[in-house]
Amino acid sequence: MVLSLLPFLLAALPQVRVAPEVPQVDVQAALDAVISRNNGHGGGVMRVSMRGQVLWQGTSGQLTVNGAPMAKDCAFEIASTSKAVTAAAVLVLVEEGLLDLDTPIGQILPPGTLPPNLLLINGHDYGPDLTLRQCLSHTAGLPDYWYDPPYVLPGFNAFLLDYSLQPQKFWTPQEILSYVPGLTPRFLPGTGWHYSDSGYLLAGLAMETVTGQTLQEVLRTRVFDRLGMNDTWLRWRDPDPGWLTMSHRYEGTWDMTTKRHNSADWAGGGLASTTADLERFLTGVAEGRLFRNPATLAEMKSWVPTGEPGVEYGLGLFRAQLTGHRGWVWGHDGYGNSWVYYWPKHRVCFSGTLNQTENDWWWLVEAAAWQIDP
Repeated sequence: MVLSLLPFLLAALPQVRVAPEVPQVDVQAALDAVISRNNGHGGGVMRVSMRGQVLWQGTSGQLTVNGAPMAKDCAFEIASTSKAVTAAAVLVLVEEGLLDLDTPIGQILPPGTLPPNLLLINGHDYGPDLTLRQCLSHTAGLPDYWYDPPYVLPGFNAFLLDYSLQPQKFWTPQEILSYVPGLTPRFLPGTGWHYSDSGYLLAGLAMETVTGQTLQEVLRTRVFDRLGMNDTWLRWRDPDPGWLTMSHRYEGTWDMTTKRHNSADWAGGGLASTTADLERFLTGVAEGRLFRNPATLAEMKSWVPTGEPGVEYGLGLFRAQLTGHRGWVWGHDGYGNSWVYYWPKHRVCFSGTLNQTENDWWWLVEAAAWQIDP
């Protein structure tokens, strides 16, 4: 998070005098300032709503390099923001009695699904003993298949190297999972916190096993259809909807959007969506329209420390503390700086994307929160 941006962003925002029941938000200057850091590679879109009413939405930059201007209703890859959706789908299946958060994953998945020595510590393979609760909360001790050591080249483990060398390869979760035993275990299950997409592979496979559906079918029937999310889909598994304009996501100057190897994101980061659909999702979770039992949301918000001050994690949800004693927001963000966060203090939802990995979305939320609650 770029702390140095805050004074500039706050100074750029005009003071707005409004009725307290319907605050107005003007963060265009802040959005323009942040998007200028993309250097033309990735435009931004942001939406702020309160109690179901849109307070502000705006865009900055372009859909692609030298392309059309960003559109408020454009679609974009949401990367790890997908984890919140995956976790919510697991919890819906828990409510249906098809899954249990504390059943060992080895008792859920068919024999032979897990590679041997998935999490080998002191001669014991803890892989079959892992639970969905541990996988969804990043407390399983699994290394992350994207970035954890050992490295075969500086900064590249075996999977990331193969992924990078084959930009048009379609990856299956079983192929990706086969790389995990070669990575260094993080800790005994339940004894620490380490962000790892590997556990979300297991969660996706568990959902497919107990439903007999593909992951994309599970997400649609258990989450999207229930909340009216008609503009959200699993890229590289579902066809891209023809009615949506797609903005491109960049890593520096590299366009990630057209590369088929991004199929490796899957349950941990493979969705595309819009700001409006992300708002429908998180407000639906927060305000009781997805889960049948209020205890399910409480389970999802079972916060554990991440080791970073002011940041905690539940089941597919981050909780982060706003500055100035404004309380906490919870939701998720992703690689490429997509985000959706809910502010229970005011029933406000923030959603958006910068479409660039080398940037930071956080102070846009801070700036909007400052306008609502100065």
